[in-house]
Amino acid sequence: MQPTWLVALSWAALAAGFVSFGVVVADTYLRGHRQPVRVMEIVWLVTVLYIGPAAVRLYWNWGRPEVFARRRHDGPVRRPRRGLVVTRVSRCGAHCALGFVIAEVALYALRPDPAHRTLWVDYTGDYLAAVAIAVLFRYADAPGRSVTKIWHALSTVVRIELVTITAFEVALFAWLTLAHHAVLSEPPLRADSPVFWFTGQLGLIAGFVAAWPTASWQLGRRARPTGQRGDRVRR
Repeated sequence: MQPTWLVALSWAALAAGFVSFGVVVADTYLRGHRQPVRVMEIVWLVTVLYIGPAAVRLYWNWGRPEVFARRRHDGPVRRPRRGLVVTRVSRCGAHCALGFVIAEVALYALRPDPAHRTLWVDYTGDYLAAVAIAVLFRYADAPGRSVTKIWHALSTVVRIELVTITAFEVALFAWLTLAHHAVLSEPPLRADSPVFWFTGQLGLIAGFVAAWPTASWQLGRRARPTGQRGDRVRR
């Protein structure tokens, strides 16, 4: 058994995530702040679920539709660079978080003995699931017919999201390896324990932080002097 204080802390962290989830659900669906791109509603709900109240603040400042919907009388919309980075990292983080949950639950169900696990198998499943979800989300957004949409989704993920997803996953896997072999090695972490999911939360937060410089670098590399699609990027 894990220490009582650690189990209690894990439940508290998970509860904070669910409360934050409820706040964004209420703002999105009860108060009517729907996202123009529907998959972003999933992105923000997943983000606040694993980060908690701090992500609610990010959502309030940069995620609500009004942030980028404001118009100025003297020119085009000015998109703050920080808001664009937050949106990109949140989107890639949602892919990784959903991939982590789906892969870990599936592997736990399929293993004959969950106590004997090979971490590289888990990491492979997590990474592939994250990339698959990224493609699925981009497919939902893409214009055109099925074949065109598939190609557009794949190329967009490779060009825009794959590097950030990889940076996120590397930080997540580094923390999980440390937790499994040093910090929380006894008893072994299992997916039927709140401590396991709390550990995953910490890893996903580490991934979010680690992915930020990568997303910022990519955004700066792709930015044009007048922005994209007529918008300006404000630094």
